[in-house]
Amino acid sequence: MSVVGFDLGNESCIVAVARQRGIDVVLNEESKRETPAIVCFGDKQRFIGTAGAASSTMNPKNSISQIKRLIGRKFSDPELQSDLAAFPFRVSEGPDGFPLVHARYLGEERVFTPTQLMAMVLSNLKAIAESNLNAAVADCCIGIPVYFTDLQRRAVLDAATIAGLRPLRLFHETTSTALAYGIYKTDLPESDQLNVAFVDVGHASMQVCIAGYKKGQLKVLSHAYDRSLGGRDFDEVLFKYFAAKFKDEYKIDVYQNARACTRLRVACEKLKKVLSANPEAPMNIECLMDEKDVRGFIKRDEFEQISAPILERVKGPLEKALAEAGLTTENVHFVEVVGSGSRVPAIIKILTEFFGKEPRRTMNASECVARGCALECAILSPTFKVREFQVNDGFPFSIAMSWKPDSQNGDYQQTVVFPKGNPMPSVKALTFYRSNTFTIDVTYVDTGDLQISPKISTYTIGPFHPSKGDKAKLKVKVRLNIHGVVSVESATMLEEEEVEIPVVATTEAKDSTKMETDEAPNEAAAGTDVNMQEAKTSADAAAEGAENGTTNSEEKSVPMETDAKVEPSKKKVKKINVPVAELVYGALGTKELDKAVEKEFEMALQDRVMEETKDKKNAVESYVYDMRNKLYDKYNDFVTSEDKEALIAKLQEVEDWLYEDGEDETKGVYVAKLEELKKVGDPIEARHKEWMDRGPAIDQLAYCINSFREAALSKDPKFDHIDIEEKQKVINECSEAEVWLREKKQQQDALPKHANPVLLSSDIKKKAETVDRFCKPIMTKPKPAPKPQTPPQTPPTETGGAQTPEQQPQGAEAAAEPGSEGGATESAGEQMETDKPEGTEAA
Repeated sequence: MSVVGFDLGNESCIVAVARQRGIDVVLNEESKRETPAIVCFGDKQRFIGTAGAASSTMNPKNSISQIKRLIGRKFSDPELQSDLAAFPFRVSEGPDGFPLVHARYLGEERVFTPTQLMAMVLSNLKAIAESNLNAAVADCCIGIPVYFTDLQRRAVLDAATIAGLRPLRLFHETTSTALAYGIYKTDLPESDQLNVAFVDVGHASMQVCIAGYKKGQLKVLSHAYDRSLGGRDFDEVLFKYFAAKFKDEYKIDVYQNARACTRLRVACEKLKKVLSANPEAPMNIECLMDEKDVRGFIKRDEFEQISAPILERVKGPLEKALAEAGLTTENVHFVEVVGSGSRVPAIIKILTEFFGKEPRRTMNASECVARGCALECAILSPTFKVREFQVNDGFPFSIAMSWKPDSQNGDYQQTVVFPKGNPMPSVKALTFYRSNTFTIDVTYVDTGDLQISPKISTYTIGPFHPSKGDKAKLKVKVRLNIHGVVSVESATMLEEEEVEIPVVATTEAKDSTKMETDEAPNEAAAGTDVNMQEAKTSADAAAEGAENGTTNSEEKSVPMETDAKVEPSKKKVKKINVPVAELVYGALGTKELDKAVEKEFEMALQDRVMEETKDKKNAVESYVYDMRNKLYDKYNDFVTSEDKEALIAKLQEVEDWLYEDGEDETKGVYVAKLEELKKVGDPIEARHKEWMDRGPAIDQLAYCINSFREAALSKDPKFDHIDIEEKQKVINECSEAEVWLREKKQQQDALPKHANPVLLSSDIKKKAETVDRFCKPIMTKPKPAPKPQTPPQTPPTETGGAQTPEQQPQGAEAAAEPGSEGGATESAGEQMETDKPEGTEAA
């Protein structure tokens, strides 16, 4: 099972995988740790990632980047409109009000949704992970900005589904960074809390998170962000500065040329990096536009001066994060800075002045999010055993539910179900008293600077039919899942019915009541990993709910207390599931999602066919050059001069065809061309190969013959047990093989090298195997086992009974040797006296 973390950046992406020894960042096909988040459409195929970045300069109008800024946003979003002004590709408004990206693909104009484009990027990242792991990848954890709305989160999940991935969690990028920071720390306090502020300045946004650490856990205290403050804003400042400068000095307007804009933006990004380490930096671009070379120069002080409006916005998220966490700068023990945009010295200076302490860089600024995602994936996956570390993340928005009362005459009623900072995941239940089908709207309480519609989704509960009375009691379960997506999970109608129930014990009655009213422990016991909080009403609230059609959902459920005396009950609660219909504004439907999966499969197949076609074309080209060189070198003696000239002419013909009519052909045509050339070239290669292999094969057969013949003729005692007839068979077999080899070798030596050989190395190897198979069993026959001999009888001694050498005490011989000491010598002497052979005394 795969354990992979994806950092979906606005400019570039990083893939991290969990292994037994830790977390590794995966290298892409160019052996780079970062992969550009670009999809470039060509006339024949797509180019994604590093290949897309290589094609973007030459094909800017069909190179789609910064997809993260497009996904899940309305076309009318002011921030999106501001971004579109800098994009070289065309974006239009779709019929549903969401953006559609235009690109020329397979020779015609196509439109793609941001979700489809994000799926393409994820497919490329998936392929990188699979190539590194040599295994299929499905389970993963994807990093997302904390400010992503419900719709944006759903869009990322849809993109993952299209790419064939199964996210275990959409993980907030700042929380991921906090996890990567804290899980390896062994010195976290057990009682006091260590507060760390994480400032992530990325390519397009700034996020701030304050996390509190204790031993084995982290708790996110606050989130804050600026969705349009990142490294690209500094690039844009430099771009506008030099665009105006070049217009004055060189009389060129880069805004009129998409390729010139792309090249200048790339140069400005490099210039910004140089200024991060140097007080001044030059800019030189050859043939920027109208065949004019341009030059520029800027100092860091000047750069910071023109960037002042951007730098002034840095303090906003910092102040907001501190206020929501209820801390002061003195209570923040450390400040960690990450993100590609955090390398600007002016930002570090602002952070130092704000917190009163120097920001630290203990983590890799670009890779920490991917590493944290891989760690979270390992925690959620059963494949890895990870150090016990609890992550308590909070939802960044307040979510409410609103509805009309049952009378349909009153105003909409609203209750906050998941307040800001609510733990994820979480489940709550609301109780309604209704007579017929009704709807519930899920909305944001305060959209703030999101500039989006407050309405998220609408759920229709019903139809249902109360069996008694005018109104039915319905319990609606609302879930905030691990991804931060809100949904109405189920609706249940509760009805009491008269049944004959025998008198039960007091304890059983208590348990029965508790099971009915307190669902959270039961769900937890069943293995559901959620923070279940069920709404339960008092008697007054229930009466009010009967009028208005609902009850308060903020109170936590508690086990119902019962008296010691339990009356026999004749009522039982019957639960009936009620249909729930979902309508999410802007999300893909099931049919649309299935269609998107099919389109992605078709485009991936087209890419694969084109890559295979390129490989076959390269194979033809490689064969032409390789064979031509070898014909003049090592193949020269193995082909006649006529055949050589004919083949060289054929190779030249194919080479000319490759660069003219064969420049753009199908895979089958290239395969046929290669086979046509190999029909002529393969026999030449085979003759050369036979000549190279024949010598070693002859030496091996000769060694085999000589070894067995020498063994058969040898007078070594180890072969005495083999019959002479058997040895003679071995000698005869060796002689026959030697005669065969001599005759064949004479025939082969008489032929020129360009003739087809009569002595093949494969035949020689077969002959060697035959000789070995015949001779080896004879010459390695084991000696027969010796017959057992009866030991001679020894006359009885005075001690009574004879003793054979086998019956002597162990160690007697050794004890009798010179140099023995102590009792061992004495006991040996006694034994020798009782068991003397004749003549010992005289001697």
